[in-house]
Amino acid sequence: MENLDIQNLWKQNEILLEANRKLNLTLLKEMKLDKAKSSLFGLLFLPITTLIFYTITGFYAMYFALEYAQFWYFAFSGAVVTFFSFWLVWSSIKQLKLILSIDYTEAVVKIQEKLAMLKTAIVQNLRIVAWLLPFGPFVGIFFFKAIFNIDLMALLNFNIIISFGITTIILEVVSLVLLRGLQQKRFNEKWLNWLLCGNGSQIDDALRYLKTIEDFQTETLK
Repeated sequence: MENLDIQNLWKQNEILLEANRKLNLTLLKEMKLDKAKSSLFGLLFLPITTLIFYTITGFYAMYFALEYAQFWYFAFSGAVVTFFSFWLVWSSIKQLKLILSIDYTEAVVKIQEKLAMLKTAIVQNLRIVAWLLPFGPFVGIFFFKAIFNIDLMALLNFNIIISFGITTIILEVVSLVLLRGLQQKRFNEKWLNWLLCGNGSQIDDALRYLKTIEDFQTETLK
């Protein structure tokens, strides 16, 4: 009889412990998921502003290329800015879609997977800029004409043309180095996290909150 009572008490104790574990996990998830959601809400500013700015820039650059089509360097610079602007627009739409598609009622692992995809999409912006670097001199030609109505090519002499060429080569080298550094296997390196500070670091904050939940689940199951 005593053994039966002890077994019942033990089972009741296990039920209470399990209920307490579930309650603690629920409270922890609510708190940490709210923090993760808040972090990602701040991240919306980047893709929205990027989308608006580069949509306007892209359409103007298209008009610019057609307006000055008789000058090859204006037409080319306009085409370059158009291409990279709409590439950044596409990247921003992808980021917005990922941020808004996160369902915080899903399993922690699923949310972590989507956050990893989101970080990849944000780093894609840096890769686009890296690809743009070799065309930097033509971007300069575009903006000087568009903003100040100055034709840089009309002001160039032989020495400046040589400098133009050297600058392009240097920017190509920098572009290749950056593209090598922005590979997915390097996403956790300190320099990249510093570069993303304020415009992507929110993802790492959210991942840390989710890791706390994951660690708690692992510990309580031991």
